[in-house]
Amino acid sequence: MAFLSVFALNVQAQSLTDTKIVQMKGIYDFQTEFNEYRVNSFLKYQLEEAGFQVYYDTQEMPTEVKTDPCKELKCIVTSDKSMLSTKLNIQLINCKGDVVFTADGESRLKKRNKSHVDAIKDALEYSALKNLRK
Repeated sequence: MAFLSVFALNVQAQSLTDTKIVQMKGIYDFQTEFNEYRVNSFLKYQLEEAGFQVYYDTQEMPTEVKTDPCKELKCIVTSDKSMLSTKLNIQLINCKGDVVFTADGESRLKKRNKSHVDAIKDALEYSALKNLRK
């Protein structure tokens, strides 16, 4: 059983490293406007630092993705409702609908503009994305 778990992790990791294009939403479900709380720009920056080419769903898709949709991952960010903290979940999903990366982050900062960025930092600090950086 342990062998299967290790094998599954290797398959997921390979999918993450093989695909270098990420599509992000312009507005996630917890936002009312583009880049509210600086979520979009900061996460885009972090993904680019990890070696990904990132574009928003409002932009024209890269030619590579037009010819082969499996060359991209979709980035989904969700927010858990909490009165005392900001909790974000970041997922990268391949063309088959499989989650190839997930990270949870939390921040207890009071200002929403700072707490969302802090939650993204928390989610990605010890994640596999950090290991992909060049």
